[in-house]
Amino acid sequence: MKTLSRVLDYELKVSEILGILILVGIPYFVVGVIWTVTHTDHLSDMSGLDVVISFLGSIVCWPVLLFSNVCMT
Repeated sequence: MKTLSRVLDYELKVSEILGILILVGIPYFVVGVIWTVTHTDHLSDMSGLDVVISFLGSIVCWPVLLFSNVCMT
């Protein structure tokens, strides 16, 4: 309990939190782009803004799409 309290009492600067978010976000974004580029079948029936929104949504939601793709096959 003392260790947990010590960890939770640790203070971070805003710049340190942003740095952690960037370090975590870059690999997440890269994997999302790779996933979206290799799974573009659903984009062929769309046009215009729908393609852009669907592409960006696929980048953000790649873990859910990966899980649903595994469960459907």
